[in-house]
Amino acid sequence: MKILKKVSTLLLTITMIFGSIFVGNMNNSYAATSYKKQLALEKTYKCDLDGDGDKDSIKLHRKGHKLYLIVNGISKKLCSYYNPENDPNLPPEDCIVRVYDLNKKDKTLDIVSIRFGEDNYNETRILKFRNKTCKLDKAYFDAMFKSYDPSNGMITMEEYDAGRYSNFVKGIGCFCIYDKVRVNGYKVYNQYTANVVEFNKKHKYIAVKNLTVYKSTSGSKKLFTIKKGSKVYIYALYQNGNKRYIKVKNGSGRYGYVKVGTSLLFESDSCLWWR
Repeated sequence: MKILKKVSTLLLTITMIFGSIFVGNMNNSYAATSYKKQLALEKTYKCDLDGDGDKDSIKLHRKGHKLYLIVNGISKKLCSYYNPENDPNLPPEDCIVRVYDLNKKDKTLDIVSIRFGEDNYNETRILKFRNKTCKLDKAYFDAMFKSYDPSNGMITMEEYDAGRYSNFVKGIGCFCIYDKVRVNGYKVYNQYTANVVEFNKKHKYIAVKNLTVYKSTSGSKKLFTIKKGSKVYIYALYQNGNKRYIKVKNGSGRYGYVKVGTSLLFESDSCLWWR
């Protein structure tokens, strides 16, 4: 699975390097490569980020091993260390910084930093500025920006088990999901449900004990019981505060929700482990 993860990250990196690609589908979603500008080192750009009609100054600056984003004189450190062998006149290979219009309705532009970390611990960071103030600086660890819907600001990230759903590892092992967040104005809203990716959805888990399956994430109405030793498929993760559930399908094709706590729900050998 670790090899699969490396291949997935490599393919996404190649796609991001070789041009802007528009992806047309039913929900008007754009690939992460459909952007306004990609920032090069030490080059100053003029762009109206906050929609006030005035051009804002944007620059990507390298100082030693550190990488900074400077907007209207305000500096934000994006990276503490990156490959010093990179050409100083080009963007560092392990950090791509772009200007997007993630939500056309909020009349502002967004800066997205995508950092390729060591051992594939990647990070997606969303920044928004108004004049000389950084109004939004939100980082998503172990997550790779994948696509967005400019009609409503919904972003999809391919995220692994060290991201904001990391507490699920205690219950189900490692996983890969499509985490969704919505950007509107200077706020970002984390969605409660994240669907698992296709290879995770097809993986067969074996229940380590009897599991109670509920109709919804309220946990109030029991649907059925998954017996110890039975096979289970995971379709989605749900997280709202300290409340956590997985959406499952049993061997008979019935769906429901199982509460996730701090103990493993499935036999360890049937779980995915790549870290």
